[in-house]
Amino acid sequence: MLSRRLESIKSFLKKNDKVVDVGCDHGYLSIEVFENKLCQSVIATDINESALDRAKKNIREKNLPIRTILTDGLKNISTKDYDTVVISGMGTNTILHILDNEEKIKSVKKIILQSNNNRVKLREELNKLGFYLTDENIVYENKKYYITMLYIKSNEKNTKEEIKYGIIKKEHFAYYNYVITSYENIISKLPLKRFKERHALKKSIKELKKLMKKELKK
Repeated sequence: MLSRRLESIKSFLKKNDKVVDVGCDHGYLSIEVFENKLCQSVIATDINESALDRAKKNIREKNLPIRTILTDGLKNISTKDYDTVVISGMGTNTILHILDNEEKIKSVKKIILQSNNNRVKLREELNKLGFYLTDENIVYENKKYYITMLYIKSNEKNTKEEIKYGIIKKEHFAYYNYVITSYENIISKLPLKRFKERHALKKSIKELKKLMKKELKK
C-alpha cells in the first residue's frame, strides 16, 4: 500500500502517460503504477546510488521490467520517449534546477510536483516555463501537509491568487485554516515595530479567508 503522499501523486496519473519518476527513492510509486497498469510506461531514477539500489531490489522482488537510471534529474534520460515527469521529496530550487533544460522538457506535456518549500516561487517559475497549474491535492501524513501540484503544458497563466495560495478547494479547508492559524501565531510574536511584516501577514489572512468564502458559494 502506498503512503497518502504517494497516493496523491498517483491520482494525477493517466493510463496513456509515459512517466519519468525523478527521485524515485524506494521505487514504490513506479512499482505501483506499472504493476497495476496505471500508465503506459515508467522509468525510475535517482541521483542517490543507495536509494536507487533499494528501488532496484524492490523491483526485482516484484519481478517487474522497470528500467532504472542513476542520474542527476533528467540529465541521462532521453525524454523524447516520455511525456510526464514526477518530482517529489525535494525543495523548489532543486526542482527548478532539474527542469532548467529546454531541450529535456520539450516533449513533456504534464509535470507532477511535490515540493517541501517555497511553493509560490515554484508556481511562478512553472508558468514561465510554459506550464499551467490545473489542480492540487493536499494530504496530511506524519504530522505534515503535502501539496501535490499538477501542471499541464499551456500558454495560459495562473492568477495572482493561484500563484500565492494554490488551487482553493473545499476539501482542503483544514490546510488553509492551518495556514491562517500559523500566520496569526507569527503576528502575535512579532514586535509592533515590524509593521510591514505584520501588515503583509494580515493581508494574506484576509485574502485567504475571502477565497475560501468564495469557494463555499460555488
